[in-house]
Order: sequence, then C-alpha cells, then structure tokens
Amino acid sequence: MEQISKEQLALVSMNVILHAGNARDYVFQAVDKASNGDFDQADELMQKANDEIVTAHKAQTNTLQLEAEGIDIPYSPLFGHAQDTLMTVKSELNIMREIIKLYKRI
Repeated sequence: MEQISKEQLALVSMNVILHAGNARDYVFQAVDKASNGDFDQADELMQKANDEIVTAHKAQTNTLQLEAEGIDIPYSPLFGHAQDTLMTVKSELNIMREIIKLYKRI
C-alpha cells in the first residue's frame, strides 16, 4: 500500500497551522477595527482571514482525499493538532463575523 511520508505530512501540517494562524491574526485585527468603527478595514481583514482559512482547509482536504484514494496516512499528533487549530479558527471566524455585525448595528 502506498503511504504518504511523515515528512510530507509534517509539511502539510505546518502549512495548515501557518495559514490558520494567519487567519486568526486577521480575525482579531478585524474585530479591533470594527470596535473602532472602521468597518471597511474590518471587512477587508475578514476577507483575508477567509482566504487563509480556505488555503488551510484545502491542504487538509487534499490530505484526507489521499486517504480516501487508498493512500495510507500515518498517525501524526502534529496533523491532529493542525486539524484542531483549523477548526478552532474557523469557529472563531464565524463568531467574530457575528460580533462585527453587532458592532455595525451599534
């Protein structure tokens, strides 16, 4: 059975963590801008955050697709951490999107 190497999986994992982390930074910058009434900048930062999430999610999904195609994916705590980070940041993005809506109403 074909298998992805631990080195390849570590690289994918770090890519997911990097892009999810970038997204988190953009999200919190966006909320800060929104709290000061700069909604155009907040929206731009949220779009950048979303773009980073999409990049991270594609890396994760491509790896999972390999497994669906029969390529063995070795167990990796780092990949598990990357997936956890991605899902947490996606949740933060969704929550902060709602908080920005509230700031716009105020």
